[in-house]
This record gives sequence, C-alpha cells and structure tokens, in this order.
Amino acid sequence: MTRAARIRSRITGESGTGAIDLVLVAAFILIPFAMLLLSFPIRMEYRSMVDAAAREAVRACATSFDPATGQDRAEAVARRILAERSLASGAADLTIDCRSSWAPGGVVSARVSLDVPAIKVMGSWTLGSWTFTSSYREQMEPYRSTPRP
Repeated sequence: MTRAARIRSRITGESGTGAIDLVLVAAFILIPFAMLLLSFPIRMEYRSMVDAAAREAVRACATSFDPATGQDRAEAVARRILAERSLASGAADLTIDCRSSWAPGGVVSARVSLDVPAIKVMGSWTLGSWTFTSSYREQMEPYRSTPRP
C-alpha cells in the first residue's frame, strides 16, 4: 500500500465514529427517555391527589347539614388536599355540586381538574403539561333527617 493510499484510508475510514454515536444516542435518546421514565411516579402521585380531592370534597358535602355549608366545606377540603403538594390552588378547576339535589337520597358530585408539568427538572425548568381530571359522585344517606327551615 502506498503512502497516499494509507492517508486516504485514514481520512475516509470510520475509525472513532463509535464514540460520536454513543454521545449522540445518549444525548438525544437515552436522557429524554430516562427523564420520561422518572416522571411516571410523580404523575401517579398527582393522579391520586386529584382523585382524593374529588372524593373527599364529595364526602364533606354529603355529610354536612345544609347545602351552603357543604359547598364551603367541600371547596376547603379539596383545596387543602391540593395544597399538601404545594400546588397553587388557582391551578385547579373545582366544580362541586352540593345544591342541585340536596335531599335525602340525592346525589352530590365533584369534578377536579389540575394542570401539572409533564417534566420538571430541578424544581424550576418545566416541559409541557398534563391535565388530570377526576369526577366523583356520592349518594346522600336516604334516611337522613334534614334541618327544618
């Protein structure tokens, strides 16, 4: 092999491309996949928190003695549960219906929607968002006594 052929084979060869491929694969495939994988437990926590807020809001409403108190208690309970995760209560959309069917055997309902970041890095940088929504209904006690007006 001549000297020119050796130089040409060094220039056009694929020697050293494995290291470059490794860096590119790690940067564009492995790191984003790992961040997505690590965000699953956090998303499950948000999901269970939204479910708990809707469920406890309905229970607070169904066990109160009048619809106005029930509505206030339900909203306070839902906001307290969401605040336990240090979320701004304005980020949640609460729809609680205590008044439309307030009677023994009536059904009260709550719907909680919450926008949360899809990926949160180091507590400050966020990417995208997910919306979790939970609805819950509960029948009031059918043999319950209601206060007289």
